[in-house]
Amino acid sequence: MLFSKRNNNNKQWKLEYEDTVYKIYDWDKNLTGYFFPNYDKTKDTDGNDKTHGENYDFDEETEIIDKMHKENLTVFGGNLMLPMIKLYLLDNQDGIDLDYAISTLEENVQRTKGWKEWIQHNHERFEIIGSSIYTAREDRNMLSILLGIDASLTLGEKELLNKLRPLLDKLHEDKMI
Repeated sequence: MLFSKRNNNNKQWKLEYEDTVYKIYDWDKNLTGYFFPNYDKTKDTDGNDKTHGENYDFDEETEIIDKMHKENLTVFGGNLMLPMIKLYLLDNQDGIDLDYAISTLEENVQRTKGWKEWIQHNHERFEIIGSSIYTAREDRNMLSILLGIDASLTLGEKELLNKLRPLLDKLHEDKMI
């Protein structure tokens, strides 16, 4: 065969570093989530332990974190924030039909149970050490899940994406994101 078929299933994630946080985009350039590295425990390129961010003001801390990113330092752990459920119940000016409210809540309970089961089945494989739920800042109807990742991670868009890609692929494959 002279020409091989292109794999149309080869979806590419993108990470973008901005203000100490990594934004995660899907192949359609949709913002999918955020990754927050644990900057307080790091190793420099020689393998020596370093601690940053404890006695600095915000501007100094941001400058140090930006330098860590540029130097591709290794950090230990971080948090992956992803959308979990959409409530469609809050801030409704016209009121909500009772059957609609019940149906929406039941669907969201099933989705939440799905997340719990997914984490139980995948926490060891992806080094997930815990999870927390938050109301999204931009949308009070959206609940986000924060997955604690306990792994050695090299800072940098390419480097971090190489580590997170299997987790993101599995979440997408299992229709969690």
